[in-house]
Amino acid sequence: MIQPSKKRLFPVFLFLMLSLQTFGQERKTYEGPLKVGPYSGKAVYQFVISDLDTIFDGDFQLQQSNLETLVENEDTSFRFSGKFDKGIANGPWEFEFGEYKTNSQSQVVGYEYRVLVSGVQEIGEGNLIDGKPDGNWNYTINQIKDSEVEKIIFKSTISFDKGVPRQNFQIENDSSVLVGRFLRDGLAHDEWSYYGTEAVEDIEDWFFEDGLLRTIKIKSEGKSQDINVFTKSVASYKTVQLNEGYIALLQSLIHLQSRESQTVRLLDQNMDYYQKVNTVLNHLGTSDFKPNMKVRVPYFPLDSLQNKTLDKIVSEYKDASKMSSTILENSHLNIVKRTDPEALFYYNAAQKINNDFLIPLSTLVAHKELEIVQYQEIPLLLERLWPNGKPSTDILAVADEEGNTRTFRLPSSEEFEYESNDLLAVEALATYAKMSLEYIKGSLASRLSNEEQLQMLNGLEEELIELNNDLEQKLDSVSGLSSEYTNALKQLKHLADSSLTHYADVKNPQEKLEYGKGAKACLVQLSELATGIKELPNRIEVVEKEYTDAVWNPFMANVMEEEVKKRIVSAYRDILIPYFLNTATEELTCDNTGTLNDQMMKTHQSILDLRNKDTRKLERKLRREKRPTEVLALILEQSTTQNQ
Repeated sequence: MIQPSKKRLFPVFLFLMLSLQTFGQERKTYEGPLKVGPYSGKAVYQFVISDLDTIFDGDFQLQQSNLETLVENEDTSFRFSGKFDKGIANGPWEFEFGEYKTNSQSQVVGYEYRVLVSGVQEIGEGNLIDGKPDGNWNYTINQIKDSEVEKIIFKSTISFDKGVPRQNFQIENDSSVLVGRFLRDGLAHDEWSYYGTEAVEDIEDWFFEDGLLRTIKIKSEGKSQDINVFTKSVASYKTVQLNEGYIALLQSLIHLQSRESQTVRLLDQNMDYYQKVNTVLNHLGTSDFKPNMKVRVPYFPLDSLQNKTLDKIVSEYKDASKMSSTILENSHLNIVKRTDPEALFYYNAAQKINNDFLIPLSTLVAHKELEIVQYQEIPLLLERLWPNGKPSTDILAVADEEGNTRTFRLPSSEEFEYESNDLLAVEALATYAKMSLEYIKGSLASRLSNEEQLQMLNGLEEELIELNNDLEQKLDSVSGLSSEYTNALKQLKHLADSSLTHYADVKNPQEKLEYGKGAKACLVQLSELATGIKELPNRIEVVEKEYTDAVWNPFMANVMEEEVKKRIVSAYRDILIPYFLNTATEELTCDNTGTLNDQMMKTHQSILDLRNKDTRKLERKLRREKRPTEVLALILEQSTTQNQ
């Protein structure tokens, strides 16, 4: 198969040479499979060969869809079509992405079977010159229902002049609109206005002056807010792209969050969709397909020492972050710290370093990678990262289950001074964090080492932690249940904790492995039992509804609901359910957890099975019997007999 080369654009003189070489050569057509980045499908395109390179030249189309996948589940489809001129995208282009599903109903139209689909369709369309958008470009996302456009959920319309946005633009979704304008050089200018189409009182206006964002005015839910952005005069300014870096800069400066700013949300969406098209074009050649919205920002150039210091901060942060993950995500340590106060202290100290040192540093590192540090005054940036001041070298951490604290201090802590508001101070802070984590890791070495033993146990311990977290999540999401239920669920948590604590106390690796397998099975059963107990009120409701008949009342001359087989319903609701809950609260062990859950499920199904059976003999026995174990035996025995 002929594969296109990624080398497309050359300096002008080389491009002219290539043009002379390819001019007049025979244009060929390829039809077959083709992979373009993440997209694999059937292609039809024209090309020429030059110096053993395949050069796109002429019509191009790549598409993929799968009817079998669509009918069975859902299908992700795409279609890209346009023209190339000697390896460069030129002329009209269309990019279509779709995610569809069908109700499997088909219709015959003429001599064709047609399947109705529902889902989301994305279409980007417009003209390209030298791989750049030119003229009006539209990116539309349609909600499709039964092969018809139900509604437009997103649309972006931007006018370009060889890649430079001009005049007005409009970005909208199903509930809001953003409009704005550019100067001839693509700089944002004047007022950019957002307004809600459903909540018309929601307004957000960005006021630009020659590309410089001066003020943001937000009005929502009857409240107004004026936010000053770049109002202070500085010595130097720089023109940059309005991209994710600029958004991150705004978020840093004025705490403007995407969830609060509808303008940011729409701009983010638009950038993502343009990047989707740009990815395709870049894999076909070299492209510059992006919104290219430009803005101006204050510029505080960094000297060589500051850049070198930033690089060192990034390096120290990455090392420290890796060690932090090694400590905090170690399954064995998460188990051991339950019974080992020293392990608990060092774990909590590492957690404190991560929260107070590394998380703020991660923002600075992100700004470095987005290349926006130089657009912020360093002292003010550092104040925003640590609004309550930088953390002390004395790190206070919880040391036992009672909540008592100890202070962690690196032995060489007096050598570290990082109170000043400059990058050198941040470098010292990052180094202190890294060295502290190295010290903690070394102090925990005996608990994190013994590799052969830990390799056997590591996978098991990861499963234990995951299962325990899953159980805790189930138990935390309890609401609206009576004390009988909550007490039972608390016992499940107590049993899980006891099991893990005992596991942590076992020292012999082989014994630990064997006990751990049992603890794993116990946690699985406890999780299933938690689900079963939480379902009991619903199961009671189902039974009561199943055992209710509509009966004609001749005295009232209407239909009334009447409970039938009352002794069976009462036995389930008033005897067996309390018995199950009491067993879970008072008698639960890892050995009987699975049995109890099985009893609960079998009993519920047996009660439902008995609804339409002859149960007169059973009801007579239930009249005399109130002992839960005997009632349970009677219900299960009767159900088994009736089903044979």
